[in-house]
Amino acid sequence: MGFRAGFVLSSTFFLYGVLFLCSVVDFPLIYHDWKPESADSAETFYLSFFRAPTAIHALLHGMVSLGLVGLLAKLHRWSEVAKYYDGGSLALFVSAICMYLGVVLPNVRLLSDPGNTVLLGRSSVITQRRMAADAIAKEAGLEPPELVDITSPLTPDERIQGLRVIAASNTIIMMLLAGVVLMQATEWYLAHLDAAAAEKERRRLMRELAASGGSTPGPSSSKAIAGETSSSKTTALESSTGTEKLKKRS
Repeated sequence: MGFRAGFVLSSTFFLYGVLFLCSVVDFPLIYHDWKPESADSAETFYLSFFRAPTAIHALLHGMVSLGLVGLLAKLHRWSEVAKYYDGGSLALFVSAICMYLGVVLPNVRLLSDPGNTVLLGRSSVITQRRMAADAIAKEAGLEPPELVDITSPLTPDERIQGLRVIAASNTIIMMLLAGVVLMQATEWYLAHLDAAAAEKERRRLMRELAASGGSTPGPSSSKAIAGETSSSKTTALESSTGTEKLKKRS
């Protein structure tokens, strides 16, 4: 596992730590019996996190950027494995970022400033108010109103619904990040299998080469045999030349 996969996994697990911290106040809102204290605790937690120093926000967004950089660097190889698994991981990671930017952050901003008409106009509160107004008009036998009041601040019920939307969005983000981890683990497992198969094939070829080298002389053994033959011929010529010289002297 290289640095690029390390970037992705470190970013993902850091975000998991943040989400597990949020789950302490999220789960009582959507998975447990309703208590008013749960909404107060969740609102206090999210507002304190929203109003935290800039360094906290920079750390969170920096870790998100680290995961994006790692996925883009892995996808840049554009192999078959990277195309499917890193591409899928990038799609899941970007979906989690869109959930954070499009759902979680606007609702937290609205909780911090309930009377902001601009934030109210962009939130899902307008849809809820329109549906409630349509239901009231239908019961009274009147035409649905064309305009919805966006000047009044959040009601207690709308505040609770906003907190539940944040909690549900965090749960969805956790599932998306789980998909990223699963994709990366599967990619590593496939790379491990390919490396093991390549090593097995290399050892098989080495055994075949060793077996063929024992039965048939290879190039190195042929050169050694040729060298020994030439040296023996040279020694025989020198001995015969010396014998002829001795005969001439005698």
